[in-house]
Amino acid sequence: MLNTPTTAPAAPAPNAEVRVDYDDEGFAGWVVSSAGPYAPVWCQVEIDGQHRASIRADEFVPFIGERHNGHCCLNFSYRVPAYLRDGRAHRVQLTFTFVQDGTTVRCGLPVTVRTFGAASRHPQAGYSVCRAQDVMAVPADIVEAEAWTSPVPAILFPEGPIRRVWRLCRDADGTVLSGFPHAEIVTHPPALSFLTDVHVRRSTGAVYVPGHGVWQDSCYLSDSRRIREDLERLERGDLDVPLIEGPVLLASTALNRNYFHWVMDILAGVHACARLLGPPPPLLTPPLASWQADSLRLLMGEVTYATPAEEADPSSDLVRCRRLIVPSQLGGVGLFPDGTVTDLFATLRGRVAHDPQARRQIFISRRDSDCPRITNEAALAVTLERLGIETVVLGERSFLEQIRLFKEAELVVGAHGAGLVNGGFCAPGTWMVEIRSSNYLNPCFYHLSGVCGLSYASHVETVPHREDGAENAASFEVDIERMVGLLHRLPVSCVS
Repeated sequence: MLNTPTTAPAAPAPNAEVRVDYDDEGFAGWVVSSAGPYAPVWCQVEIDGQHRASIRADEFVPFIGERHNGHCCLNFSYRVPAYLRDGRAHRVQLTFTFVQDGTTVRCGLPVTVRTFGAASRHPQAGYSVCRAQDVMAVPADIVEAEAWTSPVPAILFPEGPIRRVWRLCRDADGTVLSGFPHAEIVTHPPALSFLTDVHVRRSTGAVYVPGHGVWQDSCYLSDSRRIREDLERLERGDLDVPLIEGPVLLASTALNRNYFHWVMDILAGVHACARLLGPPPPLLTPPLASWQADSLRLLMGEVTYATPAEEADPSSDLVRCRRLIVPSQLGGVGLFPDGTVTDLFATLRGRVAHDPQARRQIFISRRDSDCPRITNEAALAVTLERLGIETVVLGERSFLEQIRLFKEAELVVGAHGAGLVNGGFCAPGTWMVEIRSSNYLNPCFYHLSGVCGLSYASHVETVPHREDGAENAASFEVDIERMVGLLHRLPVSCVS
């Protein structure tokens, strides 16, 4: 009897089959590897270019069918951190690692663009919100994005992770301030979305994606009734609107006339585009006030507009764009400024001359505002002037004059309001004293001061809640004696 040599069966080539399902909270799925039915598999989670977690696929479940010779699939799941469930588009990269025949094998899935927590970000009911995954948006590099080479919407992400900083909010004497004993500063890198053949309302910045609703990053604080009406008209197809071939850069939001949102959303979005792509394409803006046009000229030099910047004809408010670039609402729409915003302030500050010897101390009056906050403002201003703190009305100054004023300041006092965003033009170490009401403790200027290196103090007055819910419109009286006591504790020469 002949002994016939036998050959051991060849080991299977390393491979893995993976399924992943995403939702607003994170993702879950299963993996089957060629290493064997019970070989452990690890999943490395990378979001926005930063490693977030290592999770083990270790929940054994009998596999469906016979495709894998009776192997078990290994289930896994991951709930993204709360600060990533922000309704913004994120790059997600999953890499699966296992050992086969003594060799470490890595199988990576393609990068995908996903949005987490979008439902909580859009409380308005009655219209569809288009998220990145709804249109299979893909991450792109600069060359691909500018060439519009992707057949689906593309999103350009610059390098840089989301950063989280916990910072105690303390008074000048070290005591924890009321209102928010601590606050989380979250700084996001920006993102630019490249969309094809969409409709845009110039006055609100709302972007409508055919068949999917309003683009996720374009409906912040928009009028939900107007959005529903626009979507209904688009669905009926009864719109005859101007066509812009593009490419154009969207420079509009629902709060275009608000100084805070103009700086933190619009100017920052234009600046993000310039930093990433070079000179931006023509801007698609709402009709502009003179100070808005001045700010764009200071930032960009010569400005090109896709439509006349002074045009207020309602018939030209809704337009169709063949190619549109939409900057993300940076870091949650201005509340959490990132490096783009701080660089914006530095760029504008560097283009305005000032007196380097000046040490101005200013109190921001809101007597020109439609929403006064301090009922005894006149008496407060007189007291502050005795301390050497001058009263200024920002609405009476040009955009350049406001930058110069804050560049020369060593102390800024004012009620919560859009004018405090000028604090970004102050030198690091400048004191910002924000006067706030207890029923509206918005931390945006506290966050701004932290990111821009300012010193921050807060004076809080107890104010009952309003029945109409308009807490940010509440007026209140300031305890002047207590306010002066806070100022005397600051390490600032004239008031210490």
